Amino acid sequence: MKNKIVKILLIVMLLSPGIFAQVTASGISLAGILDSSVPTATITAPNGGEIFQIGDSTNVTWTATDSSFGSTPMGLYYSSDSGATFNLVENNVANSGTYRWEIPNDPSLTVLFKITAIDSFGLGSADTSDAVFKIDGPPAEPTNLAASTEDHKINLSWDSSSEADVANYFVYRSTSASVSVILSNRIDTVSVPNTSYADSVVSHDSTYYYVITAVDSLNNESIASNEVSATAYILQITSVTFQQSTDGLKMVTINYTFTGNPAGTYTITPYYSEDNGNTWTQCNVANISGNFGESISPGAKAITWDFGTALPNTYTSQARIKIGAVEESAGK
Repeated sequence: MKNKIVKILLIVMLLSPGIFAQVTASGISLAGILDSSVPTATITAPNGGEIFQIGDSTNVTWTATDSSFGSTPMGLYYSSDSGATFNLVENNVANSGTYRWEIPNDPSLTVLFKITAIDSFGLGSADTSDAVFKIDGPPAEPTNLAASTEDHKINLSWDSSSEADVANYFVYRSTSASVSVILSNRIDTVSVPNTSYADSVVSHDSTYYYVITAVDSLNNESIASNEVSATAYILQITSVTFQQSTDGLKMVTINYTFTGNPAGTYTITPYYSEDNGNTWTQCNVANISGNFGESISPGAKAITWDFGTALPNTYTSQARIKIGAVEESAGK
């Protein structure tokens, strides 16, 4: 009897599935994107070793690929400290493979360029120049330019520029203050490592003004150094005359004029010749007086020579007088 009841219940369950069966359902989406692949990006220029001038422009080039790029996936950056920090050039750049970059006023020997590529899902990659390149600008100017004078020349000295690749220094001169750094004022070039110059093309009692610039290996020229000036002097005897007195005392008056450093002093020595200058004899100091010997300043001077005592019973029509001058000190 019990088995018969079980069979009846099974028949009822089979004939009434809605009462006891589990309900199931399913749905399918339209096709869409799943992207875990990061973009590829490779910079091709500048890629190391290039030298650019400030203000120039160059093409930055790259290749970048991804299946999910938007219209402006690229970011462009440069570093002037070997990649320690990067400066934004431009963001949201189209993936055209090229960008015209104006070289910034940021001179450095250790510049790198970097590109980034970010797709629509925020997946990104970056690439940096394989090696550093150079942004070259004017070198630092020379400092502490100083001038000093000596006979027939003005000496200049300065401290070197701090730029690593300075090749030369240009010397500029003018006869008026505020020297212009122009070709017509440039008088010479001094090669590194020299930091001094002697200007010997000078005129007596003329004042000259100077500045120096530094020039690097790419002919970039620095601003001018501090300006200095100096007044040139030239030691020269400009006139010598003599005249024997007519009073029977056998005295000779020697007049001479010489130029030199107005702040310096000179030793003056007179000489005489009886044979038109073929031989010379120094005047005996016991027979002369006036402006001779040590500590004589430039200008018009006179010496009295006791000719009769020095040369008794002498007659010559070939007499000549010579004045020698030797600088003792340069003064200030």
